[in-house]
Amino acid sequence: LLCSQSLKKLTQQYILSNEGIKKICIQFEVPIPNRGYWMKLKFNKYVEKHKFNSVFDGEDKIILTIRGEGNLNDIQSPLTILTKKIQSDHKAPLIIPNTLIKPDILIQNTKKAHKNRKNNDFTPNDTIDKVSIYVEEPNYNRSLLIMDTFIKLLRYRKHSFRRDYNNRGPCIVVNDVEFHFSIREKNKRIPSTKIYESSTYVPTGILVLKIGESYKTKEWCDGPTKLESQLARIVAYIELEAQKELEWREECRIYSIKREEEEKIRKEFQARKDEELRRTKELFSDAIYHSKAKIVNEYLMEIENKATQDNSLTNELKDWLKWAKDKVEWFDPIAKREDELLNNKDKEELIRIAIK
Repeated sequence: LLCSQSLKKLTQQYILSNEGIKKICIQFEVPIPNRGYWMKLKFNKYVEKHKFNSVFDGEDKIILTIRGEGNLNDIQSPLTILTKKIQSDHKAPLIIPNTLIKPDILIQNTKKAHKNRKNNDFTPNDTIDKVSIYVEEPNYNRSLLIMDTFIKLLRYRKHSFRRDYNNRGPCIVVNDVEFHFSIREKNKRIPSTKIYESSTYVPTGILVLKIGESYKTKEWCDGPTKLESQLARIVAYIELEAQKELEWREECRIYSIKREEEEKIRKEFQARKDEELRRTKELFSDAIYHSKAKIVNEYLMEIENKATQDNSLTNELKDWLKWAKDKVEWFDPIAKREDELLNNKDKEELIRIAIK
């Protein structure tokens, strides 16, 4: 089979992708034609056909499903699958009537506002939710019918409507994901034949249903298939986009939790490091202070010994030696003697002087 038909033709005949066929061939040790095989065959050149493994002891039966129209196992996009599912629901409001029948409240509000505008009795009321319809008068009723059926289909699919965070609306709400929507009429640009005059825009009667805003905008318009017959696909698109948005939000939530945990670990580590560095600095500082205190103590002992030997240990010198020893005890971190006038900053200053 693989030597008589290309992988592309096989994927069109059977419900398998190129990779799926290759995996089956590897599993069952079926030889696949080398690169260039089909080009050589096209120009009647010699091609080498690899033989099957004669000692293959695995399962020798391969079941392939023929690709057919309407086959649910066919390789289709999620959008096509969901569209067909909606279309197959006989209770879904997909048929657009010739006249409005029990119009949705949004359509009622829109129709009333349009009537007031036509009668020059229009006072803007932003508290009432209306559907955005930008079409010429001949296409207005058709737009209302499309929008009414579209809204009813969304409500049937358990979706709702609300204003967005900017108090604009109504928006379609699917699993807490919002979608702005509107319908407009395409215009055809006719360049001016005169210099310095602007172009003229003429309505074409082609309706466009817009979903979303900014870079997420998606539009459907009249073509070989009228907009009326595309509602199931549009709703399917909205539901899939909502699912993608929720998945993205979940990824962001997990990523945010991960970042917060990493930041917490980093801060805890930095706090431990800072505390360790502080204690180490204190250790080295105390060691230096103690070392200097010992040097000064030795100096005072020599002064006292020499004065005793020379019989010059006066009361004045004794008082000075007592004062000096008190300062050494204040300076020595082991003795930790308090001083009425000096503090730790003074110790640091003394160390700087000693180093100089």
